[in-house]
Amino acid sequence: MKIHITLSAEENLWQIYRYHADYSHDYADAFHGKLTAFIFETLGQHPKIGTLYNPEKSLYRLIYEGRYNIYYVAQNNALYIVYILDGRLQLNMDIAEPEAPLPPLD
Repeated sequence: MKIHITLSAEENLWQIYRYHADYSHDYADAFHGKLTAFIFETLGQHPKIGTLYNPEKSLYRLIYEGRYNIYYVAQNNALYIVYILDGRLQLNMDIAEPEAPLPPLD
C-alpha cells in the first residue's frame, strides 16, 4: 500500500521532533525513526489496525506508544496520514465531529 504523508502530518512530525530535541537530539532522532518506520511498515501492511474515528470522513485513529494519535484515511489502495498529534490536545476531540474539515489529501 502506498503511504502519503500530508503537509499537516509533516508539520506534526516536525513539532514532535523539536519537542523531543529540546531534551535530547539522540532521542528525537531515534523516536522519529521508530515512528516513521511504524507508519511505513506496520501501518502500511495493516491499514485496518486503527479504529474508525470519524465515519463521515472515513478517518481512522491509531494510538502510538500510548500518547501519539495517528489519524489516517485509506482509499484507492493508498494510506493518507492526515495528523500525528499528542493525545492531550483538544484537536483530537474536534476531529471526531462529523463536520470536521480535513486538510488536503495530497
